[in-house]
Amino acid sequence: MSNSEVCAFCVFVYMHNITLKKISLNIILLLFSIALFCSAVCIYIGNRSNDMILYSWLEIDAHNRLFEYIRQHCLLSKNWLIYNLPDGLWLLSYLLAMESIWGGNKRGKWIFCIPVIVFAIMMEFLQFKYYLPGTGDILDIIFYLISIIIFLLIIKLKQMSYESN
Repeated sequence: MSNSEVCAFCVFVYMHNITLKKISLNIILLLFSIALFCSAVCIYIGNRSNDMILYSWLEIDAHNRLFEYIRQHCLLSKNWLIYNLPDGLWLLSYLLAMESIWGGNKRGKWIFCIPVIVFAIMMEFLQFKYYLPGTGDILDIIFYLISIIIFLLIIKLKQMSYESN
């Protein structure tokens, strides 16, 4: 990178009132979001049956060699780890991604977060009442709530770190 490019970047950062700390925190949140999502996917495909609706929706071959490898090396014993944790991880992953993208814009962030939270919880209630296929599970709702609490704590910690400077 040349000196002029570095100077242009510094001017950009100054003019838009963005600190490098805010940028790095948002990148960390985005990477953490991606890691959570990948963990949930590995738990899901490594421990669920081949006839899941998700596979047909995405037109994925459930007997794929990668899926078979993950299934052989990722067997978990606790039902909540297999069936409920991935849902919570997916929600937290999405919320953190929205925080990293919209962090400074509270309205933009919540416009994208609230509908997904409501949709996730509503899906469980609709499954519980047999309006949708699947198993409505109170543990899924609990994991969603835990994810929301963790998300709100992360936002609060992020705000406190900005205020300390």
